[in-house]
Amino acid sequence: MRLGLELVREAAAEGEAEPSQVAYLLDRIRTLEGRPQVYGTQYDWDPNGRLSPLPIEDPQAIDERRAAVGLSPLAENTAAMRRAASSEPPPSDWQERQQETEQWARSVGWRLRGRVARDVSAPAHLPTIEP
Repeated sequence: MRLGLELVREAAAEGEAEPSQVAYLLDRIRTLEGRPQVYGTQYDWDPNGRLSPLPIEDPQAIDERRAAVGLSPLAENTAAMRRAASSEPPPSDWQERQQETEQWARSVGWRLRGRVARDVSAPAHLPTIEP
């Protein structure tokens, strides 16, 4: 997946991919690593049973970063995501889901003894948040 990120970054720099594709993949990798996302593209159920963005780094500037890569404001996107998932029930045991997710991420190498497997930062030509 990390190699894919580099390929998508190169494609976006050459105008062959949308910057939003870089944002989605970057956020996916960071959330799998257990790190806050940069663009707010990754969602999961929260403890209250609502579909919500996973943790976001520097949430005050999220809409600026999203706009820079062609994404709608976070609140607008969250409302759309919740509408799309309205027929899907939240997990019956949120805590258990979190534990299973963490265990899986460690078992496949995304998280290593509380550390990330490798640093993945935003590309130089897009708004950045230092890791």
